[in-house]
Amino acid sequence: MALREHWSWPAITAAGGLGAFTGLAFLVNAIVSPDGAGAFEFGVWSAVIAGSAVVFVFLFFHALQLATGWREAGARGLGPLLCYVAFAAAIVAFLWVGRGPITQLRPAAALAVSRVLVVVALTAAAPTVLGLWLVNTRLQRISRALSAPTNPPTRADAVLADLIGCRRAVGVCLTVLATIITIAVVGSGAQRRAFLATGVPPEKFPPEWVLLYGALFTAISLLLYVPTFVAWRTRCMMFVDQCYPLPADARPTAEWVDGRTRLIGVLGADVTVAKSLTAAFGLLAPLAVSVLSVVVPGLK
Repeated sequence: MALREHWSWPAITAAGGLGAFTGLAFLVNAIVSPDGAGAFEFGVWSAVIAGSAVVFVFLFFHALQLATGWREAGARGLGPLLCYVAFAAAIVAFLWVGRGPITQLRPAAALAVSRVLVVVALTAAAPTVLGLWLVNTRLQRISRALSAPTNPPTRADAVLADLIGCRRAVGVCLTVLATIITIAVVGSGAQRRAFLATGVPPEKFPPEWVLLYGALFTAISLLLYVPTFVAWRTRCMMFVDQCYPLPADARPTAEWVDGRTRLIGVLGADVTVAKSLTAAFGLLAPLAVSVLSVVVPGLK
């Protein structure tokens, strides 16, 4: 019975995801697929759209727990939620009122499908963005605990656990955000290829649009992730300095150096070159995908 409970939920999730993907792929293809030239390419794009939607839903529920815990952090989550809703609404409004050249491309239903997918993507990214903002709120609480005595005094193990929890949350947020953006860029490249297959001149849908799409969301990722990561590492070093203050005689002992190094390692604040590259590749993945979708033969 225990074994059945162990595998039944993943099996149900996989079967449900596969069924949703198949149904959405046929539905989108029926809506956007033209007769004649470009039918195959629009079929591929329909499959990409369906797969993207399924993954977005999965990531939304996977990251939902990252956006909880505002009350424990001593703050209300309503304000950040309203800020994100306003931000998402501004993007949706911009897409709806925009009258760029792409709005004149046919089939016109493809534009509506793209807009719906943007709404789904923004919804999927909501827990991740709110999770990063929650980490900043938790870091502010840690700063207050480290800079001024509290009543009752904040225990060192509680601060250590909170800093480790923030590190894990930031890592998950980066992964989810990069995944969402990368999938969106892949969809943009597939859409361009489908339009070109119908005879649309390349200048009507230039490859620079795909590049700018990836660059824009890469910049958004940097603005969301880098300040949070820097703030987290700053609090980590503040905590280390309090646990292992500088010797009064400016002569650190081997025990002091070892203890400080171990604590930095436990926190994960020892950012090595490999870890920096991992974070950089995670952030630059959307831009790299957009570049590949333009320069690799067969993806144009």
